[in-house]
Formats: sequence, structure tokens, C-alpha cells
Amino acid sequence: MAEATAWILDLAYGLRAAVGEHDMLHLVEKPLWAIIPYTPAHCQRVLIWENALLPMMDLTKWLTGKSAEDTNPSSGIVAWQERPEATPQYGVLLFSGLPRKVRVNDAQSCAWPTQPAGWQTVAISCFRYDNQPVPILDLARIFSGALTHLS
Repeated sequence: MAEATAWILDLAYGLRAAVGEHDMLHLVEKPLWAIIPYTPAHCQRVLIWENALLPMMDLTKWLTGKSAEDTNPSSGIVAWQERPEATPQYGVLLFSGLPRKVRVNDAQSCAWPTQPAGWQTVAISCFRYDNQPVPILDLARIFSGALTHLS
């Protein structure tokens, strides 16, 4: 049975999601960001990190219309690759509190939550943890700009 390590993120308002162990690079407990005018509400901000502007995604806002910013959020710098040898890309996810590192195996696989709608758009799979479904985020899709066209 295949097994992996994941970080569970409390997005806000009872929503949870996960990213792979090596996808989470750095935690920023009190993020300082800049607002980019004329951008969608779920991705209006950027974080300055190591001389780069990283897009900041409020996935809670995209899924529910309520912002994680209202919960005094933490943030995590995440990385993904478009393909195995590609240069890593970086972005920032907003969430509440600190992520939890867990071991996950194939037996925990489950269907996406039905509410809020949209999980199938932003997740590649889902597992059950503490008797609740936890979608595994598709970071490449989330930061690709595809959500802007769907919001």
C-alpha cells in the first residue's frame, strides 16, 4: 500500500485541504503583502520573498466568497513543477493556524466534499483524516490563472 506525508491546512471557516510534504517550503505567520489593483478578489495580493513577488491565493475566498484574511491568517510558501524537470514555481496560500504533518495511505482515499462546490476544480484527489475529507490541492492549476476564468 502506497504511503505519503502531507501537510493539512485549515483554510478558514472549517475548510481543510492538504499539500504534499515537499510542496510546503516556508511558513509566514504574519504575512506582509501588497495589493495589486484590478485583480480578482481571491488573488489580489503578492508577498515579497527573496526578491520575488509571489502570488497569494485566498482559496477560501474562491470557494466560499468569505476571505481567510478575516481570520488573522498565516500563510505558506508552496512550490510545484509543471513537469518533472521544469523549474519550480512558487506561490502563497492563506490558511489559519499552523499546518499539521500527517502520514496518508491509499486506504484513506475518499470522494471530494460536496460543499462548497469547486473542490474538483482545485484538488487532484482526496483522503479521509479524522473522519473528514481532506482535498489534496493541485497547486499548478490553482496558480495557473485558471481560477480567474472560473470565479
